[in-house]
Amino acid sequence: MQIQVTTKNLKAEGDIKEYAESKLNKLTKYLNSISSIKLELIEEKSKSRLHAYSAQVTVNVNGFLIRGEQKGDDIHATVDAVADVMERLINKYKARYEVNKGRVPESIRKPAQGGVQREDEEMKTGVVKLKRFMVKPMTVDEAIDQMEFIGHDFFIFINYDDNSINVVYRRKDGKYGVLQPESA
Repeated sequence: MQIQVTTKNLKAEGDIKEYAESKLNKLTKYLNSISSIKLELIEEKSKSRLHAYSAQVTVNVNGFLIRGEQKGDDIHATVDAVADVMERLINKYKARYEVNKGRVPESIRKPAQGGVQREDEEMKTGVVKLKRFMVKPMTVDEAIDQMEFIGHDFFIFINYDDNSINVVYRRKDGKYGVLQPESA
């Protein structure tokens, strides 16, 4: 398992990176099938010291992404808080899915070759971020679970039933919708 820690606008990077890695490495005692952990620490520029730091963690469990985010005015406390959030989410994941029972589950998502994301500032259309990833076919219910665990309002997936690209999204009324494109 690899832990990747990136920082933005942070002055004392070395100590906090070591501290964050040691905190996040403890997540493996809750779930041994973690493939990778990515942490982004951000020092936000503001006039007040309230919510000056942000910590965003994405845990890859054989392709299933679990994401948590916390903000605070102390970087160490923020890392502690996001580690606690991830512990709760991992326990929720374990309760919902049968894990660590002696079998290795098949990955539902693998990064595309060349990395997961690429930022290209020279795009003429105003697009500032491009994400590429390969997905395994899944049911609508699995896609809803994946969307909930990463904390997004939508999720793109390949529908297991008809092998087409679909988008599941959360509606304003709290229910879910599915977009199924058709050829023109």
